[in-house]
Amino acid sequence: MMLALGVLAGCAAPDAPMQRPPRKTGSRTPYTKPLMSPGAQFGALPPAVQNTVRAEVGSADILDVVKDTGSGHVFYTIYFRKADLFPPLYVAPDGSVLNPDLTVAVAAPRKTSVEVGTGSGMALKLSDLPPKVVKALQERAPHAELASIETETWGDRLVYIVSFKDPAHHPDMHLTADGSILKESQR
Repeated sequence: MMLALGVLAGCAAPDAPMQRPPRKTGSRTPYTKPLMSPGAQFGALPPAVQNTVRAEVGSADILDVVKDTGSGHVFYTIYFRKADLFPPLYVAPDGSVLNPDLTVAVAAPRKTSVEVGTGSGMALKLSDLPPKVVKALQERAPHAELASIETETWGDRLVYIVSFKDPAHHPDMHLTADGSILKESQR
């Protein structure tokens, strides 16, 4: 009997991962949403948006961050824990402060350069551009490699200036948020 116990004990693998008990179907739990802290949401924002939030509200406690594409424009709505002191802040991907109707209240710095794909942590993802700008880029230069994206405010318009790695075949494109292509002379 002792021999059998010794053999069985020797066969057990102490480093083997523990098996999870089988899930019961139909069990209820009060936890239904993935956990995402406001700090993690803030950290996922583009750097220009983070800078604007810091400039506008300092270290006010963030309650929630929502990325939205209202009226074809990408923007972020930041909600604060003390809503009576800090109403929702609307920010464009370039860092411009927006009014609730999405018009520009405070423009971002005149020109901000964002390198694409440099691994510097400052890359602007295409998903941060308005959908119509992405569509125009895909239609006009579907296989061109992006070199950089710059934003400028021309009058009351935010203009995306897209540079390509092969400027001989793909000159810079100037696009408005609705996907319209502008010429430098339309400044």
